[in-house]
Amino acid sequence: MSYEKIIILYCIYKMNGERTIYSILHLLKGKKSSQTIQDIHVFQLTSLFQTYPSLTREHLNEIVQQLVEEEWIIEVVENYYVINKTKKMEVESLWIEKPFPDYLKGWDFHPFTTAFWEKLSLFVQVVAHLSEQSVSYIPIQRNPLIQAWLKRTLLSIPLKKKELNKQLYEELITCLEGSSLDPQILINRLTGWNKVGLTAEQTSILLQKEKFEYQIQFLSLLHYMMDTILLDKNKYLLLSYMIDWDQNHYTITTSTAKTLALLNKGMSIEEISSIRRLKISTIEDHLIEILLNVPDYSAEFFVDQKKIERIKNCMEKSSSKSLRIIKEQLTDVSYFEIRVVLSRYGDL
Repeated sequence: MSYEKIIILYCIYKMNGERTIYSILHLLKGKKSSQTIQDIHVFQLTSLFQTYPSLTREHLNEIVQQLVEEEWIIEVVENYYVINKTKKMEVESLWIEKPFPDYLKGWDFHPFTTAFWEKLSLFVQVVAHLSEQSVSYIPIQRNPLIQAWLKRTLLSIPLKKKELNKQLYEELITCLEGSSLDPQILINRLTGWNKVGLTAEQTSILLQKEKFEYQIQFLSLLHYMMDTILLDKNKYLLLSYMIDWDQNHYTITTSTAKTLALLNKGMSIEEISSIRRLKISTIEDHLIEILLNVPDYSAEFFVDQKKIERIKNCMEKSSSKSLRIIKEQLTDVSYFEIRVVLSRYGDL
């Protein structure tokens, strides 16, 4: 069983026939739609967000077809699949044999991961050459924004250039030694003085891992590093420069941020819809996204407490996160109100 098949099976298992397989495509590719953002929270799949950006619709269809032929899953309605009941125990054992890395936090860190890796890899290369007084090399990262960041950062660090390499080495050792993942997942990718880092594919071959399994572990190690650094910035003088983290940052789309600004002024859904010239349904999508990502807002801002309890009770009794099924049982409750409660209590 390939690692990508295990991941797809896990998503199907969690969604349990309540979303199409293309919802899985959107979450793994990291589509920032309100529906996808709601799905990853409701079905507890936030860790996998944007972990497979190269996945195509065609390849997903191939994997799903293989899983059907191998009798792992059953199609209940077109494009809606559930785990074959006779295979449930085998499916669950797969996640024991090949568990997901504990540190994977796709949703939390997706806005910062690429930049962190680009900064880290370029910083390692540059300080390694500085320590050898070498100026003849081709930068491993060609992104002009990352190169400009490095120039500014080197000028602002309160250390002598000859001290940087030793300091960075010690910080990396301290940071990586706390992880249960093999540090070679990262170290083999780094370019230094007289050493060229391997590509992701070369490293996966060297470590005898499937390409996708390696990708997941590489992301997980980067997420672990960022988490560790942010917990104690004073301990990581150099590494902390590489994370653009704002404690007031909310992982929301640009359009939703505009809606949030108006919501913070006390405006109603109707008023925001009118001012922004957007459909009420679009504003409602934004509000769901806000609920999922902005701690200051709770379900009670948008739904009466009695309705919240009724919706929660319905969810518990039916064991379903389907809007249609809940709506059929609570005719006086709107779809938006159900979505609000699902957003906050979807893991019941």
